Amino acid sequence: MRRDHHLQEPPRYLLFVKLLGLGSLVIATGSIQALRQKMPNTRFILLTDANIAAGIEPFGVFDEIWPVHTSSLFITITNSIRYIIRSWRLKKLWVADLEVYSKLTTVYALLTMARNRFGFHLPPVFFRKFLNTHNIPFEQGTCLEDNYLHMAQVIANTNLLPRLEQNRFRSNEWEKPYILVNNTCSKLALVRKLPDETVAAICHWILNHTLYRIAFLGAANDRNDINRFIDQYLPAYTQHGLVTNMAGVLDFKAYYRFISEKAACIVTIDSGPLHLARKLGLPTISVWGPTNPAHYLKMQAGEENRHLYCYNKTACSPCVHRFEQLPCKGNNVCMKEIPAERIIERISRLLEYHSATFSLRNV
Repeated sequence: MRRDHHLQEPPRYLLFVKLLGLGSLVIATGSIQALRQKMPNTRFILLTDANIAAGIEPFGVFDEIWPVHTSSLFITITNSIRYIIRSWRLKKLWVADLEVYSKLTTVYALLTMARNRFGFHLPPVFFRKFLNTHNIPFEQGTCLEDNYLHMAQVIANTNLLPRLEQNRFRSNEWEKPYILVNNTCSKLALVRKLPDETVAAICHWILNHTLYRIAFLGAANDRNDINRFIDQYLPAYTQHGLVTNMAGVLDFKAYYRFISEKAACIVTIDSGPLHLARKLGLPTISVWGPTNPAHYLKMQAGEENRHLYCYNKTACSPCVHRFEQLPCKGNNVCMKEIPAERIIERISRLLEYHSATFSLRNV
């Protein structure tokens, strides 16, 4: 078609496509905000799942959000077609596909007819190379945040410095009443979860050897499973208000406020709450097996003692997003073999290092 795909003049509209993964979208926000500084007159739009739309909206990263409702296939298709037609009306539109492994979003970006379409290119989805106008190689061995920054630099046609988060160190954070616990994740990779027995041992240690209460995090559809876990493993603590199930209780704004104002730290697997907590300035202890923390955790100077992790690097790790059929076939020994004592040691180290007023009870 002989269209001009130069990048010298910024677009009037920049549409980001991210249908899955609130956590990875949160990771991308630093690069997106750096891009905004280079394109102050460009309107930033996000096309995403309705649940992710509600989760990212409080951060104020985008000027406009187009939510795709996925309650049924008909509604999803109807929403998608409506937004494609809407994109045709936008003059000087560019599209940035933030998905790494999805073929659908690449096709969607093509259907917008945007002059410039940016997307990641990697061998498992090689056909993207022929649909994007600007291909950004995705380095699987590099931190995801750096890959997003590389995409932002290509879009801006210049070097960018990621926008560093402000107020990462909260006042009196160790006087907050709760330690957050999260063992939930999307169904796309349930092998990231810890065994219930391991989580129960961690909770018993927190409740018996610290002054903190526990608040469990999760989505609304995790609430019943968390209640069953509490009833089975922690029934003696519920009547004293030491255990709270926060899954699906609050809207996102109130949920973030609770995390920021009521929690001292979070103990979590690799999932959205980890990246949200870091965004909100919480210290974290994260547990990894099927994924590599080096690919998702980028530490700023001075943060090394605020974000501790356990990583069981088995011979087949990392496997998520790299194999269509996982080597363990769902028997995630990488997570099952992590003893609770190893995670408890990280929690104890975090508390002892940071809290001048906090005292551990004698074990």
